[in-house]
Amino acid sequence: IAESSLQLIELPRLSRAIVHDHLLARGSIPGELGDDEDLAGFLYLAGPFGRIFVNHDDPVPRRRFTAAHELGHFLLHRDLMKGSVSFGDSPAMVVEVEDDALAAMERQANRFAAELLMPAEICRARAEAFRNAYRACPRTPFAYHLAGELLVSPEAMRYRLKDLGVADE
Repeated sequence: IAESSLQLIELPRLSRAIVHDHLLARGSIPGELGDDEDLAGFLYLAGPFGRIFVNHDDPVPRRRFTAAHELGHFLLHRDLMKGSVSFGDSPAMVVEVEDDALAAMERQANRFAAELLMPAEICRARAEAFRNAYRACPRTPFAYHLAGELLVSPEAMRYRLKDLGVADE
């Protein structure tokens, strides 16, 4: 990151067309960004410079996860983009990717975002404190509790806790 410039931009009604128009208005010539579609997040690269776009209409926890997910693509997949200037994540793409390589990249970006926003050490320590305070640590109530502390969605927190084997079923 130190060698490059990365900027986070939140735009309402995020789509490829909105990103295209935003870049044009700021003097960039974005080229082809693909077919227009609604987006949760979008990574745009121009040499060592990058812009992460997130949908401002999404709730704050979703925007934070999306930004971390796109940062994951920037750090992990920039070299794999083979000259492509963009990587867009629509809500459907995150769930329904059919290409094995793209699906692997999505999983890696999701893991990166989860570790960045919900570090394993913090989840384990907070679960231990919760268990000490309440003599139990049921996953769903604990996920809601910790999601509020870490400003992530309860759903993302439940997945993270299950993946870590933290909290009781």
